[in-house]
Amino acid sequence: MAYRTRMLIMASLIVSGIYSALPIEVFANLIDERKPLIHNVGMSENTSNASTVSSNNTIILNAAEVREEEGEDETAEKGKDEAYRWVDSTGAENPDLNITSNTGYTIKIDNPTDAEHQLIIDSKSNGKTSEIEKSDEIKPGKNVEFKFKTDKVGELGYHCKYHPDMMNGTINVS
Repeated sequence: MAYRTRMLIMASLIVSGIYSALPIEVFANLIDERKPLIHNVGMSENTSNASTVSSNNTIILNAAEVREEEGEDETAEKGKDEAYRWVDSTGAENPDLNITSNTGYTIKIDNPTDAEHQLIIDSKSNGKTSEIEKSDEIKPGKNVEFKFKTDKVGELGYHCKYHPDMMNGTINVS
């Protein structure tokens, strides 16, 4: 009888929407607290590190704030343990971007974080790094879009002007 009563209460709660009103992040935290938490609504975790470029040659890279430390205290001082990553439309962090030379691309960047970002595309040659292209400054809560095209084949890099050690990746040009 007690089992049947619990099942009826649970069914009533589900029907009334109480369970569906709980934030999804609560359930994600319960699954595995050792994985970084991405604070972007609507993005799912993807362990793939290869990018997706849409059929209209659009690359979407969003700034994302992640927490890396296990057992982090929610009352910790803001900014102390913040880390940032570029995240593509599949949810991959700092993904490899695969593009074709002599093809124009539109790069769209959304910044839902509280920090400023700027995407810089660079080339390394003879031990020197040269800036090839960069986005406008991306203020918190804003987005930018810019065009990019290269005639070089090989490997380029990308990083954030303000967080180069955390937000960086590779562009493979074929």
